Amino acid sequence: MKFTDDVPIYRQIEQYIAGEIISGRFHSGQQVPSVRQLALQFSVNTNTVQRALREMIIKNILESRRGLGNFVTSDPTIIEDLRQNLINKSLLAMYKQLHALNISDVEIKGCLDDFLEKRRSEDGKHDRTEKCLL
Repeated sequence: MKFTDDVPIYRQIEQYIAGEIISGRFHSGQQVPSVRQLALQFSVNTNTVQRALREMIIKNILESRRGLGNFVTSDPTIIEDLRQNLINKSLLAMYKQLHALNISDVEIKGCLDDFLEKRRSEDGKHDRTEKCLL
């Protein structure tokens, strides 16, 4: 994993683990790799990984079981909230970036619709030309 300078490393590790949960690579109730394994995987200090996991435990995304390790929550509501948060953050970032370019909400919506149609077309589901020039 390549880290960026604009977000603390422990937050980036949190985001990575959250992505693994949302994508289903880490299932509900599944044990996550140990602090040492993750520290080796990311080439970071174990304290950095521990901080990321502690934050996720506080948010109830992970459950710590003494002597056993950390496990993904079994609560589907928490996982769905995590998923919705990620979607909202991504959309907000895109929205701010496009508005900074003076692109209207109507244009954004039209371009997003066109983009999605093009993606479906590339996947062989539809055959429609792209209208948006962004």
